[in-house]
Amino acid sequence: MAEKIHGINGMIYIGGTLISYANAWSITISKAVAEVAAFGDTWQDRVIGLNDWNGTVGAWHDQDSKVLQNVAIAGTTYPLLIYPKRADLTTYYSGNAVFTEAGSEAGMDSAVGMTCAFAGAGALTPTGFT
Repeated sequence: MAEKIHGINGMIYIGGTLISYANAWSITISKAVAEVAAFGDTWQDRVIGLNDWNGTVGAWHDQDSKVLQNVAIAGTTYPLLIYPKRADLTTYYSGNAVFTEAGSEAGMDSAVGMTCAFAGAGALTPTGFT
């Protein structure tokens, strides 16, 4: 039976820096799809194109963790490592990503949170997943 893991044990590195206050992540893997219908066709036809990946990283705001804001402002490519389980360094996602936006949010009854969106720049390598 496959082990089920809890999100509380994740770990994220951006550009070699541990995001120490990280509290959320997401990765979406997709393929480009092109419609190739022609005049007179009665059904849509599609062809599969390139692979793509993107996602988000969430963290609590802290003066020491301005990394999310800085990578979004820089607009360059950074190595990204996401470990779903901190105790298992053999299972992770890795690839280079461009961080495209960052935002902060808080309310009267919550801590200040940060979210940063990224898009893959090249291949995503899922390692250790079976």
